[in-house]
Amino acid sequence: MSGKKSRGSVVVVAVWAALVLSPAAAQTKRTVESRLLEMLRDKGVISAADHDELMEIAAEMRREDAQQDQLSAHVDELISRIQDEKKAEPSISYKKGRGFTFSRPSEKFRLNIGGRLQVRLTYDFWSKNDNTSDQDEPDFDVRRARIWFQGNAFKKWMRYKLQLEVAGDEVETDVGVLGLPAEEFDSSNDLTELKDAYFEVAKWRELRLRAGQFKVPYSRQAIASSGELQFVDRAITHRIFAPARDIGVMLSGDLGDDDAFLLEYAAGVFDGEGENRTNDDKGLLWAGRVAIHPFGERGYGESDLKGSESFKLAVGFNAWLHQDDGHDGRGDDWSIGLDFAAVWQGFSALFELHYQEVDVTAGPDVDVLGWMAQVGYMVIPEKLELGIRAASIDWDGNAGSESGHREYLVVVGWFFDDHDWKVQADFGRVEDHEGNDHRDNRDEWRLRVQFQMIF
Repeated sequence: MSGKKSRGSVVVVAVWAALVLSPAAAQTKRTVESRLLEMLRDKGVISAADHDELMEIAAEMRREDAQQDQLSAHVDELISRIQDEKKAEPSISYKKGRGFTFSRPSEKFRLNIGGRLQVRLTYDFWSKNDNTSDQDEPDFDVRRARIWFQGNAFKKWMRYKLQLEVAGDEVETDVGVLGLPAEEFDSSNDLTELKDAYFEVAKWRELRLRAGQFKVPYSRQAIASSGELQFVDRAITHRIFAPARDIGVMLSGDLGDDDAFLLEYAAGVFDGEGENRTNDDKGLLWAGRVAIHPFGERGYGESDLKGSESFKLAVGFNAWLHQDDGHDGRGDDWSIGLDFAAVWQGFSALFELHYQEVDVTAGPDVDVLGWMAQVGYMVIPEKLELGIRAASIDWDGNAGSESGHREYLVVVGWFFDDHDWKVQADFGRVEDHEGNDHRDNRDEWRLRVQFQMIF
């Protein structure tokens, strides 16, 4: 009888152990385990000693399971932390002509760093007259050396840009040495200049808000980057009619999508004193621009490097008003402008027309009329471009005298790698007529050769 009881005990214990070790049994409450063992002990299936031993085994198994669960949870936490840290590491990429970009995986923070370098040779062949004795002038110049920092912060649509001109204007500075008069010593310095410094809320393509220092929305050629010009530099109309950069706020937007781009607009208010200057008169500069793209978007790059398969056209309307311009006794100055830009299969054309009125309090208002036109063609697609330009500015009503500027140029451009690496040479006639006395005219033949790299 004891042998049968012993064999029965072994069988029951084996079954119980199997149940306890199974995943389902691992989740059974302790009271159920205790009750089962007590029933087996009371029915004589197991002895009291077996009951106590099995209870200790069950308790040990529960402790080991708890330790195993804690270890597994700790390992899972470590793995999750490592994965999160890996995801949080910023990525670094480089794009030709666009610089290095540092970004977080969420893209809430992104920084792009790049630069542009232009080295230029200018040779002026002056035309002599009775009042001038200009000599031919060769000049090497680092025309532009810029570094930009741009991207977004906190949100994908919170953009910013900071651009510096390292090859700034040359400034003569008096230097005092050992108590000697300062005028006996001087130092020539190229000051670094701030070109762009703004942030832009661009959550919606149709409505963006920009604040800081940036380009005033007037004149297509002024808005275009100096790194994407068809000639060595902008036309003579740029410095007379376009306010260029200023400090203020602007609303802008695009209507239509990438496949059916229709219209762009911009309107802003600025100090009216130009870049890096605070307002020192009673007025502000108001400016606006609307451009229509009836056949899809026509970008601001002037050359048709890739050879557009379809005809693209942009028609722009510009205006600005500088109220109470207190400089030199002037009142309200204003200007309006119209521009056309087209590309098709390597051919490109640009035309601008401007009219400006300068309010002179002490005399008659000065009317200024200007225009520029240029065309180009990619003789060898993506490599060789030829182009011509004509530009004119006429002043009328300036104390009874008439003045004018003229520009007639041809250009040859070789693109090693788009605008990012190119060399351009333009040559032509430049005329500067200051008034009725033609002996004061400064006319010249001018050659310019420029090498550019954007990195």
